[in-house]
Amino acid sequence: MKKRVMEVDYDYENDILFAFLDDEYYKDYEYSEFLDKSVSIDFGKKTIPIGVEISNASVMFKTKKQYLKDILSGAVYISINGKKIELTVNLFVIVHNKPISLNPIDLVGDNILNVPNVETSMAIV
Repeated sequence: MKKRVMEVDYDYENDILFAFLDDEYYKDYEYSEFLDKSVSIDFGKKTIPIGVEISNASVMFKTKKQYLKDILSGAVYISINGKKIELTVNLFVIVHNKPISLNPIDLVGDNILNVPNVETSMAIV
């Protein structure tokens, strides 16, 4: 399993969280695979996951939007095996001046585009 570091950007107004590898990886963006109506994974040309977009992020993490403005760290885990894609996203945020772990997002979706098998974890900083 290969580990990479992701950056995170939260759009408060639209409640969208975007965790992504740096521009060096994004220059090879190829396509996105949607796991459900709110979550998609971006892939590069070599079918490497390079980003995750989460719409309605506060709903998905079961938290207030204001807490997503103060993300300390987190992790993204992606496993693609056969016909399924599994995604787990964990975030640590500041709530009342204390670090708190939010409810993780755990999704399993169909591998509609037949993405090759891959397993990766990425730290969010």
